[in-house]
Amino acid sequence: MSKWKKWREAIGLAALDYPVPTHANSFWCSLGGVTLFCFSVTIVTGIILTQFYNPAPQIAHASVRYISAATGLKFVRSLHHWSANLGFMLLIAHMLRVMFSGAFRPPRVITYLAGLALLFVVFQTFFTGTVLKWDQEGYEAMEHFVAVNKLLGPLGAVFQEDFTLSTSMLARMYGLHVGGLPLLLFLLIVVHLFYVKHFGIAPKPFQSQADYQSSLSQGATFSRHSIGLLKYGSVLLIILLGLAFFFQPGLLDAPKPGIEVTKPPWLFWIFYPIESAMGISGILVGSAVLCAGFLLIPVLGMTIKDEKKFFRVVKVLVVIGLIVWIALMAKTYFSPVMQHI
Repeated sequence: MSKWKKWREAIGLAALDYPVPTHANSFWCSLGGVTLFCFSVTIVTGIILTQFYNPAPQIAHASVRYISAATGLKFVRSLHHWSANLGFMLLIAHMLRVMFSGAFRPPRVITYLAGLALLFVVFQTFFTGTVLKWDQEGYEAMEHFVAVNKLLGPLGAVFQEDFTLSTSMLARMYGLHVGGLPLLLFLLIVVHLFYVKHFGIAPKPFQSQADYQSSLSQGATFSRHSIGLLKYGSVLLIILLGLAFFFQPGLLDAPKPGIEVTKPPWLFWIFYPIESAMGISGILVGSAVLCAGFLLIPVLGMTIKDEKKFFRVVKVLVVIGLIVWIALMAKTYFSPVMQHI
């Protein structure tokens, strides 16, 4: 036995030699791993930025302006910004691939639900990151957050400014962004990856069990599959470096309370027209409808037994959802800024 094999067994890498089907090596089936790589860049750059950011409301904006002015830190902030944005795009693409391929069907329902929880936590992490800029956009985002939680009554009391007088809302958002949410994200990633390994990569649509087993025997091990992920990750890193260098994010002026002159980050554009029509409660209604839509998908997978009918129904629903999503995004883009609070 070579020294390399001995070391692989000693540190547990031999456990990664489980088989994966041949179709798992395609780019579309590697989106989950590429997304994880992208968010790893976000975490590393975020750790660096915490050394220079001050969450005190009086100087938070000045600390971000300092970061944006220092050459090296400006690039790190830009890389943090683009890895977060591109990572979320990849996460959405991964979810769509899972839906179109039926990878959420039993016994992989728990894998899908863990991924859905990851999507929610990423949403919240992105949101708290927006607040931490503490410019006009960040301030208005926090005002909406407080207003939404006020509608929840006792359930949202912990996210009210008067919950504690010892710590500002901004400092509490900072704690969530660098502590609570990353910890939850890590735990959900572990759970998600555990079930991916436990149940294996899902078969292709209409693939028989015999063909799937044959694909497993012909495919590479996960160790080999991870080499492909590294290649895709390397290309992604080059793209991120280019975006971070040529398209650095801006920073608005320090916040002015009592006005609303910005729109939310693009992730939340789907809620903006609903909020304009219904007020702050529209954010809750939109969130509830979105969650119900995501949860409906595995329910259909467990109830519709005819495979052709199942894929037809799911594809129609997903396409309708995409059309509505794009329409709401376009509506927000072309709409003027509205006062909601």
